Amino acid sequence: TSKGLTSVMPAKEINKSVGATQLEVLKNPLIWILALSSACMYISRYAINSWGIFFLENEKSYTSVQASSIIAVSSVCGIIGTVLSGVLSDKLFKGNRNIPALIFGICNTIAITLFVFVPKGYFAIDIFSMILFGLSIGVLICYQGGLMAVDIAPKKASGAALGVIGIASYIGAGVQDILSGRLIGESKTIVNGIAAYDFSSIRYFWIAAAIISVLLCACLWRGRTTAK
Repeated sequence: TSKGLTSVMPAKEINKSVGATQLEVLKNPLIWILALSSACMYISRYAINSWGIFFLENEKSYTSVQASSIIAVSSVCGIIGTVLSGVLSDKLFKGNRNIPALIFGICNTIAITLFVFVPKGYFAIDIFSMILFGLSIGVLICYQGGLMAVDIAPKKASGAALGVIGIASYIGAGVQDILSGRLIGESKTIVNGIAAYDFSSIRYFWIAAAIISVLLCACLWRGRTTAK
């Protein structure tokens, strides 16, 4: 604009103060829907990161080393998903984040379902579920936790939008740890001096969070979510 070019910002936003623009972000229902979607995604993310090893040891009889190795696969794949997220949205989907966010949200749900419902003895499926989970979460963190918020919010208030999403996401992570710990603790029984756990409730809690995240993300389909 200093050289006489047209501003990339809409005319109605140019003369607004940063404070007024940030207030608009807080009043934008799309930002809050995205925040809830990201919070639910973080529930599913930290469910596996925090309790995955414990689940594998007690439900599928893996050793601590085996369980840690399986969960580590998701961390490595998460890096790959993060690296690929920009290429996927900018090149393959022409700047649209909604389509890949929905696709990988569904993949995340499938991965968690395989992880918690496939019985013990299927090592290859457990590894596959963590590959799919890691890739999905790596992509979703970039989209739901950042890029989609920036796309929806006015440019002046992108920081405020990211702040709202970040706070909601980690609240979701905290709530997950509290509820998962309580559900697992309440299911504990002692059989012949050995602790046993019933993961029936926890399975549905984790999967429900992933499904709700996808459904909320789908509500953003008509939102302004193309790269600016």
